[in-house]
Amino acid sequence: MAKLIPTAKITLTYPLYSCDFDPTDPNQLIVAGGGGPGRNGVGNKITVLNTSNPEELSEVAERELNKTEDNVTTLAIGPRSDKSLTVFAGVNSSPEDIKKGKNDHFRIFDINESAKSAKTSGVRVSISEVARHALFVHKDTSAYQRLLRLSHPYENLPQFGAAATGLSKKPEIALFDVPCEGGGRWKPRGRLDIPKEAMDLDVVQTGPDTYQLAYCDDHEIFTVEVSKEEISEPKCVYTITPDEGDAAKASFKSLRYLTPGFLITVVNKPNSQGVALHGYRLPLNEQDDARLAIKARLPKGVSKATGLAVRNLSPTSSPTDETGETQFVVAVAGNDASISLFTLEHKSAAKVVLLADLAPFQVLKGVHPSNITGLSFSPFLPPKSASKGSTELTVKLASVGVGFTTVVHSIPLKRHVDKSVAKENGGLSSPSRYVVALKSKGQSPVTPIALVTIVVLLLALIGQVLLEAKDIGNPVLGIRPYLPTSWTQPLRKVPATNEKSIKDLLSDANAHHTQPLVIRHDETGEADPRGLPPLHVGIHDEEVHGPATSWENLSPDEQQLWKDRLKKTGHWFEDMGESIFKGVLFGEIGGAIGNIIGEAL
Repeated sequence: MAKLIPTAKITLTYPLYSCDFDPTDPNQLIVAGGGGPGRNGVGNKITVLNTSNPEELSEVAERELNKTEDNVTTLAIGPRSDKSLTVFAGVNSSPEDIKKGKNDHFRIFDINESAKSAKTSGVRVSISEVARHALFVHKDTSAYQRLLRLSHPYENLPQFGAAATGLSKKPEIALFDVPCEGGGRWKPRGRLDIPKEAMDLDVVQTGPDTYQLAYCDDHEIFTVEVSKEEISEPKCVYTITPDEGDAAKASFKSLRYLTPGFLITVVNKPNSQGVALHGYRLPLNEQDDARLAIKARLPKGVSKATGLAVRNLSPTSSPTDETGETQFVVAVAGNDASISLFTLEHKSAAKVVLLADLAPFQVLKGVHPSNITGLSFSPFLPPKSASKGSTELTVKLASVGVGFTTVVHSIPLKRHVDKSVAKENGGLSSPSRYVVALKSKGQSPVTPIALVTIVVLLLALIGQVLLEAKDIGNPVLGIRPYLPTSWTQPLRKVPATNEKSIKDLLSDANAHHTQPLVIRHDETGEADPRGLPPLHVGIHDEEVHGPATSWENLSPDEQQLWKDRLKKTGHWFEDMGESIFKGVLFGEIGGAIGNIIGEAL
């Protein structure tokens, strides 16, 4: 029986659209959403939840936003400074302000922990708005901040952010810097006008002050290089083409960086025919394109995907560190309110890196009563030392839905020792890392090498049975006496190239002639390797070819010579029977030819 994943659930008072964990505290989750401007009294809110109990979620703090403005559509947690946590969000201004050409959609909040009074224990958590700005320059009354992503946080290094429009007539992607000091500090970095709206985007840090942005529309993936000096133009690195025989194309839904060299995407098949995960190796230079490195299918019941989340279980401590042996855990939300969970291995050996074993390990069905709108993994920082007395390690997966619900699954992890890596370094060390404790369905006690070995052995066994059945070679199994008689008939010899059986030759000749046919040796033709003249089948001309005798009038010895001659060259087999020779004339077999036939046999 599959090991259960602990689940905690809470129902709030408003529809939820986004969620994100505190990058320094896996026990603190921030969720947000709302009913929009003046919708039946359903408020727009941001809520802080405590996830420390794997079976229960508790509310820590909540802030109700302006009811005349839109709901919170996007959320990303920035740096922490002392006891203050920066939250970036997307909230459209009121319809009245938007009509006037003002939409401060980019909001910055501060989650602050302050000590309570001496009479009470614990801390007081408050949520306050720090700033609001407009990142997009085009004044489009229907546009909103649909996408928001920050690069992975590294200690004492700034982060990079990107936000993209939704429902805009002039799609944009806005870029901004996030200093590591936190406290709401940020500064705009530039923007991109793009021809089609981005379906999803992500940002990865490639150096101390360099980044790469990746985004996808329905059918293409683009990358943008960002440095202190410049922001490159978007470069298309991959284009989906229609499947063979199908005019419709699959479409990208979600995209996430695994490492600076690999992306993983969710692809919706055309006509709601299913969902696939595709991993891509990104090009090293501008001339090349991305290449499909690995793929997997979601369960058949999922016709479309609505979200994607990824977590590296052995994260690097610096953007310049190389990613070695590590496992990623991947979550895909489906339109049936399910979440499909996968593991994915990143392998590195002799400066060659690759993706392997993209395999499902569990499907969480009916997670929410309605559509899932957001997914987020908690941070995972491997412990510096393994303690036998420590509690079970987990990575948490949060999901939210429009049905007011937040669910957190605690996925168990286990310590894993890379014995192969230890062997490569001469056994000097046994590197350990953490992986999902649940077995993936792609894993099996029968390894590929074992499967190949079994197949080879089976083929060898079958081959030996066939050889012994036909009495060829030395018996090994001694099985011939126990086989059916039909199996032990001698093997037919396949005629040489361009040679036909005597039955076919007679049939072909009969199709062109009505006179009696003769089978004879053409002594004027080129002999075969055995020295036998070629065989001739045709009408008989006694003046030219000499005498010939019907099969019935041949002596038994002569009949046997002819049968041996035809059998040896693959023209006749015993199960054809002698009846095919009735009415056919046979030329004489001279002594020399007879001797040759005897020696050949």
